[in-house]
Amino acid sequence: MKQFLNTNFKYILFVGVGLFVMYFMVYLFTPKPEMSELDKYKLEQLDKDIDSILKKQQLLDKRILEYKTELSKIDSTIAQVRNQKTIIKEYYKEKGEEITGMKPSQIDSLFHKRYKY
Repeated sequence: MKQFLNTNFKYILFVGVGLFVMYFMVYLFTPKPEMSELDKYKLEQLDKDIDSILKKQQLLDKRILEYKTELSKIDSTIAQVRNQKTIIKEYYKEKGEEITGMKPSQIDSLFHKRYKY
């Protein structure tokens, strides 16, 4: 193997240098992609459109937060109404139980006091 490399050293070197020169020539003479003015303009317009969409998205996010706060207020109001409803329901249940144990004359006097007739 050593003898092969010593005898063919020049050819191996020429082939290596030749390949390097060919690669360098191909690299130099290959046209580089260049962007036309129309493409640059289109990209600028797309950037502007994206910016406007992002601004609109931020406005929508703010509105969503406002609606969420309003919803939480409404939810708390509903919870209060439910609580009051159960309290009133228990109150009238107690009153109904009181009436079931009364005599007709006591019921009449109770309604007379309550409704003043």
